[in-house]
Amino acid sequence: MPQTAYLIDTMAYVFRSFFGMRSMSAPDGTPINAVFGLGMTMQKFLSDHQPRMVACCFDAGSQTFRNEMYPAYKANRGAPPEELVPQFDLCRELVARMGFATVMTPGFEADDLIASLTDRLRDRGHNVVIVSGDKDLAQLLEPGVRIYNLAKNEWWDAEGTPERMGVKACQITDYLALTGDAVDNIPGVRGVGPKAAAALLAEFEDLAAIYSGLDRVETLSVRGAKSLRQKLENDYENAMLSRKLVDLNHAAPCDVKIDDLEYSGADSDELEAFSEKWGLKRVADRTPKR
Repeated sequence: MPQTAYLIDTMAYVFRSFFGMRSMSAPDGTPINAVFGLGMTMQKFLSDHQPRMVACCFDAGSQTFRNEMYPAYKANRGAPPEELVPQFDLCRELVARMGFATVMTPGFEADDLIASLTDRLRDRGHNVVIVSGDKDLAQLLEPGVRIYNLAKNEWWDAEGTPERMGVKACQITDYLALTGDAVDNIPGVRGVGPKAAAALLAEFEDLAAIYSGLDRVETLSVRGAKSLRQKLENDYENAMLSRKLVDLNHAAPCDVKIDDLEYSGADSDELEAFSEKWGLKRVADRTPKR
């Protein structure tokens, strides 16, 4: 029977927990503020939404196939704080002990795994809720797929994307290819901002059509239209590269089976043992048990 599956962009909540929680230590002195914060966030999510299908998706590290394509990808980000590094594995182990299916594949980002699982779930008739605040994931929106920003308690779908982003969900990759993304160090087309990108895509539908119709760019009713064509011509290679970087890999390999996403609660003994070792009793006490 078709159900709603929740795919959680878990790394975002790991970092949010680390920076939002006071310093905490396990009995052996290991920092655990990110682990504790993530556990409390996930148990509240379980209480509020009572999912029947759910997976926590993780990045496997900083190096992915995108770095092979463009070594400067995310190079503007510093190394994670020293206190956070030992907590990554503990975060993955905690959510697994809480009963969540966990998904991680070396060389791929959590976003790619979400794209891959979304396709597989939709093929089987399930609806999908992507739990994230990342605008890049808006490219996955279509009928039957929604985004839920857990931190802001906001929902949005493909129909609401133009109001929120200025373009249709199916245009998000082309939009980001034009504007670039400073957070991920994606270059885009120099001098093309959100308004110009939205105007181009309103007229041409996609990036390929823009470059096939450069003669018409100067006629657009957008500020700087006359110089826009030159900017596009000058940065053609960056535009094409940027689109490859922002396009999610729908074929990203992950060994989780769709049936593994069924949620039935935590194994009480396993979670209790883990929580006692790491000082996470409050998380364990509030987590549904099998």
